Amino acid sequence: MAEKKYQVFISSTYADLKEERRKILDILLMADCIPAGMEAFVASDVEQFEVIKKVIELCDYYILIIGKRYGSINEQTGMSYTEMEYEYAKELGIPVLVFALDEAVEVTPDKMDTEAERVEALQKFRQKALTNRLATIWKTQDELTGAVAISIMRATKEIQRPGWQRATDYDEASLRREIMELQKERDKFAADLNDAKKQIISLTKISDLAFEGCVFEISYHYSRTNSTPRNGVIKRELPELFKLIATQMLDVAIGESAIDIVLKQSFWKEDSVWYTFTNGLQIKTILTQLKALGLIYSEWSKEKTTLFWGLTPKGVATRNKMILVRNAPKDGEQE
Repeated sequence: MAEKKYQVFISSTYADLKEERRKILDILLMADCIPAGMEAFVASDVEQFEVIKKVIELCDYYILIIGKRYGSINEQTGMSYTEMEYEYAKELGIPVLVFALDEAVEVTPDKMDTEAERVEALQKFRQKALTNRLATIWKTQDELTGAVAISIMRATKEIQRPGWQRATDYDEASLRREIMELQKERDKFAADLNDAKKQIISLTKISDLAFEGCVFEISYHYSRTNSTPRNGVIKRELPELFKLIATQMLDVAIGESAIDIVLKQSFWKEDSVWYTFTNGLQIKTILTQLKALGLIYSEWSKEKTTLFWGLTPKGVATRNKMILVRNAPKDGEQE
């Protein structure tokens, strides 16, 4: 597999360090890196800086050269564009290599700031940048280029970065192995999904049996004026009981007293006022069974005095299905 090439951003003030930038560019090319210094597009306004930020985002390493000029200042931040580039690279977590000119080195007046504010700003920026563990002081251009060559070689070995590589350079065998691993993971996922579906189907069948084949007895007492009181038992299948209760729940939960009324009205219509259920545990058992099947849920009122029952999503779907189901038309009948 071919080796990666690393993209390196060169940041500095421009006019005073033009020659140093050119030599560093040559060093990076010899190190098989991709220089990304904005030689013909130096940051001097916000719009240009936005473009430079996108270039920095694509870089693997960031080289900062500090001379004796602070550079053009952004009015909004109060920082030079060079310092803003540095801060953005740090924010992105890009390894920063700092090379600062020795303060004792004398330069021509056109390569240094004399205004007190700029000198102070440069000093603060310099001190901040030199706290970086990959910082070096240089006195001559030869020292600078030698330090850059050593630092970039060390950085590429010690600090792993994505780098750049042609698609045609990738090892075909490695790609095939990766594809095979992904296919194995896909097959395992498909098998697990199939097993889960089988379990769901199995549980659904068990639930259906518990639902369809369940018959409940409900004891009652009949007492009407001028009539002989009597006790009795009414039998109903669980699906029928569920349908009677669920059609009254709609989108709200109801209490057990309301459920009693619904069942009595369904069983005895206008005579329901003369009937009472004699075993409250029977109604609770029905509700508990429906809850176990995942059709209804229970919750207490805020005062913890009344237990309410409502439909679960499964219960809503089951209720809707039961309501919509119609008997198939017999031969010769119109739908």
